[in-house]
Amino acid sequence: MPEQTEVFPGVLRHVEYRMAVYVGQAQALIAAGLVMRQQLPGQAGNGRGMCTYDADGSKVHRGCSRSASAGRKYIVAKRCAEGLQIEVRLVLSPERREAIEAQRANTSTCWPFPVVVGHIPNIPTRPALLRAR
Repeated sequence: MPEQTEVFPGVLRHVEYRMAVYVGQAQALIAAGLVMRQQLPGQAGNGRGMCTYDADGSKVHRGCSRSASAGRKYIVAKRCAEGLQIEVRLVLSPERREAIEAQRANTSTCWPFPVVVGHIPNIPTRPALLRAR
C-alpha cells in the first residue's frame, strides 16, 4: 500500500506512477477544491461510476484520445463500508511529481524524536529477567 498523506481534512493523497490519487468523501474533495459538484459521477451528463476531465475543465467523451496529458482528471466513485468514496486521479507534470517526491523525502528525513539504539538503562532486559528467576 502506498504511503498516504492527509492534504486536507478528510482527503488522503498517495502517488502512483505518474498520478496523484486523492481519496475522500465528495464534500471533502469539493471543499479542498479538487472537483466541482457537477464533475462528480452520477451528476447530470456524467456516468454513474466514472468521468474524465481535461486540465481546462472540458469533459472527455468516449472515443477521445487516451493520451494522459498533465492535468487530466479521472474521477471514480466507489462504494465501501464508510459509504460512497470518491477517488480523483490527477495526471501530474514531471515538475509537480518531483516536488511531491521532494516534499515526501523531506518529511521522512525529519524524524522529530531521538533514535535510541539498545535498551533503556536501569530496565532489565529479557535475559536478565530470566536469570533472576
